Amino acid sequence: MMLTEPLGQVSLPPDRAIRGDRVARTREAIIVATLSLAMDGEVAPIVRDIAMLAGVSARTVFQHFADTTELYVAVLNRVLVAMVAELPDPDPAMPLDQRIDTMIDNRAAHFDKLVAMWPFVQALQQRSTDAAEQLLHMYSASRIRLAQWFDVELAQLPDSARERTLNALSMLLAPEGWIVLRHRLGLAVESSRDEWSFMVHGLLTEKEVHA
Repeated sequence: MMLTEPLGQVSLPPDRAIRGDRVARTREAIIVATLSLAMDGEVAPIVRDIAMLAGVSARTVFQHFADTTELYVAVLNRVLVAMVAELPDPDPAMPLDQRIDTMIDNRAAHFDKLVAMWPFVQALQQRSTDAAEQLLHMYSASRIRLAQWFDVELAQLPDSARERTLNALSMLLAPEGWIVLRHRLGLAVESSRDEWSFMVHGLLTEKEVHA
C-alpha cells in the first residue's frame, strides 16, 4: 500500500500511540532510576534496586535493555549529551573575562554532578567499547568548543603554542580537572571555580608562557 500523505503526518492508531507513550515513559523511568543510583555513588547499580526505584519489575528492565551494560551506556549518553549541548554558542564580541566565566559556570554545573558518579563512569568505560567511544567523542567535542570560545586569543599565538595551549585548556577543563579540585583537594564549588578561572586566565593571557 502506498502512503497517501507525507511520512511526518502519518498518525498511529490511538491504542498504538498510548502503548508507545507507555514504553517511552517506562524506559525513561529506568534510565532516571539508574542515573540516580549512579549519582549516589553506585559503581554498578543492580537491577533489583533499579527496578524498585523505577517502579517496575526486573523483567521489565530487561525488556527495554539487553543487559545492564546497555542500560549503563544509555545513562552515560544522557549525561554526556547534556554536557555538550547546553553550552551556548560563542559570542566573539564578549569580553574574555565573561567568556571564561560563562564556560566555567557551564562546566562546573555539569561536572559537579559527575563527582559522585565518576567511579561509575570509569568502571563502565573499562567494560564497554561504546562507553569509551562516547567519552572520547565528549573530549573531542569539548576541545572543539574551547577552540571556538577562545579563538581570538588562540589565533594570536604561533601554531605550536596554539596547539599546546588548547591541549592544556582541554586537560584543565575536563571532568577529571574538576574532580581533582572538588574531590581530591576537597575544595568547595566556589573555590574550585576560582582556581579554574585563575588557571584559564594564566593560559590565555601570560605571554611569556607561550614564548
